[in-house]
Order: sequence, then structure tokens, then C-alpha cells
Amino acid sequence: MPIQIKPITDLAGCADLQYVHNRIWDNNDDEIIPTHVLITWAHNDCVLLGAYDVDGPREAHGMVGFALGWYGLTHTVPPRMKYCSHIVGVLTEYRGRDIGLQLKKAQRSQLIAHGHTNVMTWTYDPLQIVNGTFNIHRLGAICATYKRDVYGEMTDALNAGAPSDRFEAEWFLQDERTERHLGQQYPDWSAVDIAFPVAVSDNRPHMNQMPAWDGQTVAIPLPEQLALLRTHDVDRLHSWRMMQRVCFEAAFAAGYHVVDCINVPQRGWHYLVRPRM
Repeated sequence: MPIQIKPITDLAGCADLQYVHNRIWDNNDDEIIPTHVLITWAHNDCVLLGAYDVDGPREAHGMVGFALGWYGLTHTVPPRMKYCSHIVGVLTEYRGRDIGLQLKKAQRSQLIAHGHTNVMTWTYDPLQIVNGTFNIHRLGAICATYKRDVYGEMTDALNAGAPSDRFEAEWFLQDERTERHLGQQYPDWSAVDIAFPVAVSDNRPHMNQMPAWDGQTVAIPLPEQLALLRTHDVDRLHSWRMMQRVCFEAAFAAGYHVVDCINVPQRGWHYLVRPRM
């Protein structure tokens, strides 16, 4: 049976979400989203979605993933409505089956049907290759905002060991770029002149020279084996965090934005940044 994406509308669905959330992130007690918050969101058009499989965990009535968020406002003048997608998660044993993609597409469809906004934003850790390729490459989101230590010190299994810096991704729901990426019509970067200002050796970044930010496309690397760095080499992990912080803050201040996340032959995984048009 295929995965089913269904709205979460009742207390049972909220309990299922809490169970799956805790399974994925191994939360502390104070990180569990309260039931009264979830049910309020569910009853106020905040687009809570569950992904269900007939063989999913009985404790969660088959839920294997979920997406949640709420409406908010941009920081523009004047402010515009946007949708803040806060968490999308899938159980480890169900990854690699495009369930996250199905949840994002379902979010997008519901928001388009609501008609309130064309912009969805969310934050994610720019060190994570899987999230970078999914958010920027597969979905077609962009990023021009780097936020330092958004959540303070985090101790869960997926975030411990480094300041909680985040990208804020922007996804324009009805946009040609989004349609192309969802249709897997990706840019061809083979003929583009790309600068590589950061060398990587022994899984540690080394800044050669800060780019001039003069219009050239620039590649910024991501670390391999991030989970191993978190548990066994916090010093090297910190060097990756600081390198990305310096590079992306400079790029965004110069009017650049992240447009792709790709595996460059002989060089590894990189974000590509170029000037905003």
C-alpha cells in the first residue's frame, strides 16, 4: 500500500505526532510539543499533516512522518503573509522513500488552495548534506538569510556539538524555479565558471581567500560524515560551523543567495551561491 498523507485534526493524531517526533529526535521532556499547542494549531488551519503506512508503528497508528507549521509575517515593509514550516520529520527506517517530498508537496498544495501566500519559509542546519540537497536542489528553495545560534545550545541526537546556526530557506510555491526543480529539471553547472575559495583536507575546511563577491558563482563546501564529527570530533565540527558562518554572512551581505547544493566531481558536496537577480 502507498504512503497516505492525511491532515491531523484530533487528539489521537497529536499523540501520534508526539510519538514520531520523539522517535526521530530523541527529545528531552521539555522538547515535547504540548498537546494543547498541537490541537490549537490543528483547529486553526495551520496545516498539520501525517504520513501513514499500514506497517507503521502501532503506537502511532501507522504514522511514519509528519509536517507542521503556521502562518506568520515577513520582515519586509510592509509585512507580507508567509507560511512558517517548522518541522518535517520521517522515521529513520522509512527514509529514502520520498516521504518527506510527499509531505512538502502536500503542504504546498494545501497552501496554494488556501490562497493566503506564495511563500513558505523554514530553517535548517546548513551543515547537513541531506537537508541541503533536499531543500535547495530537490524542492527548489533558495536562501539569503543566515541566523546565528537560533535555538541556543541543543542536546538532542541530531544537533548536539555545535552552535545552532541555521539557514532560512524561502520556497516560492508558484514559481518557475520551483516547478522546474519539482519536475527534476535541474540547472547544468558544467559550463559555469565557479570559484572554490575553501579547500577541504582530512574533512576540515581551510579558507584560501575570501571571494571578491563580484558576480562570479561561488561554491561553499559541506562536511562529510557529520554525525561522526558530532560524536567524535567537536573541534573539527566547530571549524566547519565557523567557516560556513563567515562565508555565508559575507555572501548574503554582498547580495548573493544559495541556488543549489550539488556533489562537485573530485571536490565533494558544495552549496552554490550567486547574486540575486
